[in-house]
Amino acid sequence: MKLFKGLLTLIGAIVVFGLAFAFVKFDLGTRIGQVAKLDSQALPEYMKMFDVVLETGDPAKGMIRRAKMNIPEGMTKEEAIANAIELMDEVAEEYGLAVVDNKIMNRKPHIQIRAYCSKTIGEKFVAYSPYFIGFMPCRIGIVEDPKTGDVYVYTMSLELMINGGHTLPKEMLQLANEVRSGMYAMLKAAEEGD
Repeated sequence: MKLFKGLLTLIGAIVVFGLAFAFVKFDLGTRIGQVAKLDSQALPEYMKMFDVVLETGDPAKGMIRRAKMNIPEGMTKEEAIANAIELMDEVAEEYGLAVVDNKIMNRKPHIQIRAYCSKTIGEKFVAYSPYFIGFMPCRIGIVEDPKTGDVYVYTMSLELMINGGHTLPKEMLQLANEVRSGMYAMLKAAEEGD
């Protein structure tokens, strides 16, 4: 019994020492205070991304939304892509987003990047923090899978931009959510093809 108590005491001491070491080594006191100041959705959004990274090993998959494009019956792939672009542009206009760039990177397999932005919203975000320029303009990629021939549309998941730090001021949050809604609606329109 003495041996068992001694063993438990040793294990307890190691655990306490380990926790104290981790607390000091990783400055957990400061980190806990910093995390408490973040937007309430920051940690859940980072964990969603991290779960995908752990599962796949691919950080891009954790930061990007993807949808398989529907090719309507009776349409060629090229016609379906042109239709999807037309639909995305219509949705973009509804949300006040203008087409600011269009690049066809490859024709076989098809790789195309379309960029959308609102000058007014963009200026407000850069005035708030010039680092937001890295998210501009919003992009949608159209990529044909060379193995299957399926066409996918991709866009950046905007949750971390919106909720990944301190809570944005009310107006900025509203504008960011409008842009996110627009980009996701464009992705949906391209996916559905109608």
